[in-house]
Amino acid sequence: MANATMTRRAIAAGLKELMETRSFESLSVGDIARQCGVSRNTFYYHFRDKYDLISWVFHTEITPIVGDPTERGDWAQGLLALCSYMQANKKFYLNVLQFHGQNSFSDCLMEFYQERIARVICGQTTDEASASARLIARFYAHALVGVLLDWASAGMQQDPRPFVKMLDELLSGRATARELSARPFPEGESTGTLC
Repeated sequence: MANATMTRRAIAAGLKELMETRSFESLSVGDIARQCGVSRNTFYYHFRDKYDLISWVFHTEITPIVGDPTERGDWAQGLLALCSYMQANKKFYLNVLQFHGQNSFSDCLMEFYQERIARVICGQTTDEASASARLIARFYAHALVGVLLDWASAGMQQDPRPFVKMLDELLSGRATARELSARPFPEGESTGTLC
């Protein structure tokens, strides 16, 4: 088991080294295998393809950094940790975020946040949640990941704390309530609930 994990980590390191100078799309399994000194057969023993490798990198590196907001109760801290990690590994993540498709990093982020948001909303996984809870989870996951991807595509230059704080306020309803309370309503309109 430990040997298999070491081999997977070596293959992932080879991928990251190659992505310092080349796009993910231009890489072949042979390129990755050569970079880390393993055979193609060894690569395929551990991963189905290079897309499976990207998914593995996400699940082994990102998931522990972000944590589980249902256990920790603070998804914003996890998102800040993710932003810091992405900034520290900027070349790799700017490159990997250019790829869209099967097992893309953005798809992994969407699935990750959608699952966690569904558990926060209803205490269940997305498979067990009602259709409306799944829709709410998908909506918030798209919003959260969309803002994260916008930040990344702008070069990760901006301090992520302000947008994470705003997302926290939006997701908790505080920003909407603050904006509504600051806006004068025309005479005769209710200042009650949004629904």
